Amino acid sequence: MKESIKRLPALFTALVSVFYCLGAQTPDLKGYYQKPLSVEPLTLSGSMGEFRATHFHTGYDFRVGGVSGAPVYAVADGYISRISVSSGGYGYALQVTHPNGTVSLYGHLDAFSREVAAYVEEVQYSRESFSVALDCSPEMFPVRKGQQIGKAGNTGDSAGPHLHFEIRYRDTLSGDSTVSANLLNHGIYTVEDTMMPEFRVVQFYGFTTVENGLSQTRLLAGFPGNRDRVAVNVPDTFFVAVDAIDRMNNTWSRMGIETWEFFLDDTLVYRYSNTDLPLEHTRYILSLIHYPERATKGRSLLKTWVEPGNVMRDRMYAPSQGLFSLPDTMDHTLTVIVHDAAGNSARRWYSVKKRIGLEVLAEGGDNPVETVPGPVLREEYQQYFRWDQENRFAARDILITVPEKALYRDMLFCATRINEAEWNLHTSEVPLHLPLQVSLAIPAAIPDSLFDKVVVLRQSDNGRDPHMQEADPRLWRYAGGTRRDSMVTFGTNAFGRFMIDTDTIPPAVSASFSRGADLRGRHNIHFTIKDACSGISSYSVTIDGKWMLGVHDGKRSRVTCVLDPERIRRGTKHQVVVNVVDHKNNTTEYKTEFIW
Repeated sequence: MKESIKRLPALFTALVSVFYCLGAQTPDLKGYYQKPLSVEPLTLSGSMGEFRATHFHTGYDFRVGGVSGAPVYAVADGYISRISVSSGGYGYALQVTHPNGTVSLYGHLDAFSREVAAYVEEVQYSRESFSVALDCSPEMFPVRKGQQIGKAGNTGDSAGPHLHFEIRYRDTLSGDSTVSANLLNHGIYTVEDTMMPEFRVVQFYGFTTVENGLSQTRLLAGFPGNRDRVAVNVPDTFFVAVDAIDRMNNTWSRMGIETWEFFLDDTLVYRYSNTDLPLEHTRYILSLIHYPERATKGRSLLKTWVEPGNVMRDRMYAPSQGLFSLPDTMDHTLTVIVHDAAGNSARRWYSVKKRIGLEVLAEGGDNPVETVPGPVLREEYQQYFRWDQENRFAARDILITVPEKALYRDMLFCATRINEAEWNLHTSEVPLHLPLQVSLAIPAAIPDSLFDKVVVLRQSDNGRDPHMQEADPRLWRYAGGTRRDSMVTFGTNAFGRFMIDTDTIPPAVSASFSRGADLRGRHNIHFTIKDACSGISSYSVTIDGKWMLGVHDGKRSRVTCVLDPERIRRGTKHQVVVNVVDHKNNTTEYKTEFIW
């Protein structure tokens, strides 16, 4: 290892170990940290707790002017405790542990500091792997407040250059959970915000319970966000779902709401507050929102109704589970107020009146079997699933295991066999908190010789996050699949339509240069690697028989190799071999050469 990254004396380790014995469940955060960027003014493109497709956003996205390279600084004294490099997730990321027991996270970096980058590259070459996750001892990379530790970028699952930033701590009063702090609520940072939040949609839903205590709902009325003081007829019991966003000065981005409040006349019926977020709770957004709107239209509407499987009660006030009931047939006022972190608020009023005999289930409730085009085998099954216990479903050629608390409420599960290769498992409008385990019989049309190539595909639905990828119901996505005897088993975190197929097509590889090209003057080369079915499992690049670091950008399906004169001899022809393997062991060996 280079001299600049040698270990420091053990005294530092002893001092730091004392610091980290002091961590409390909620440390005092205000006034301790500086800004992670010198970009002024400090503005956001994403806020902590805002609604994403399948999770709450766990940090803050700081804008950097649309280009990579802005210096990133340690926000307080401490040491770099974790380094991670991957083609997805946070991409290039650092975590810094601080003496007050907190950890700051810096994600989607374009580059690390020189010392860290040298260490990471050394490990990558020793392991012959681009992706690494490295835990570091306190004496390896101590940092001071304001020290540059990297540059902001666009690596991993990022839609543009920015810095994803979090401050985390351990909540020892709640099972030692790792918690991401709401930095604006704590007053750690301030951003200019004189703009009111915006309502986009307000919808009213009827609610009832039927056989076996199952809940069912129906959309009663929906209004654009600018509609106000509207009269709505409602049944005995109903709830409200709202899509609202926050706006801030100096940014075009949409932010999350900090506090939602719903009043019936002068009585508070429901409140949701965007407080510090345990990272283990991020998927509970699927219960917080009215999920059918997410699945069918890509919209995240916070609903007042609290399902029994939603554990985020510490963020809520909902004495009636967020359900509204009118005591009479008189006119009442329902008020919705949304607040941002700066204290700006917006409200809407509605006149609600109970209408005797208003049918709640005229549209059939929330548990339909999705329609399937074409001929359907007469194999349709139904079974009650309970949210708070393990459930098992078995029929000809299928076995499903549903873990305890994989659901947010009880449901009547529906399964339809479409043909020998396809099953429709309930509806994609019902979310799953934990993945199901499903085993399906391999169709007789698939010969034994292809059993090891069997895959399960799931039809893409409309609920995908537009931030990441456009949804296309015509496409099928790889869902996994491990073959045992004549069955294929896979896990899925979503209901929907599934198909058994085979993947025999190897990945496609192409180079950014023609064979034998003279690349003198170039600093890097890149290759495009793609797989049409099961996806890339591994790849390697060798130049003149030696493994070369290939930086994988998953968004562009690109692997880039730096032409380093310390590793590649100048002024000669070089032989390149790119090996790419998909998840069903289909392999492509791509050979080329260049002069450099």
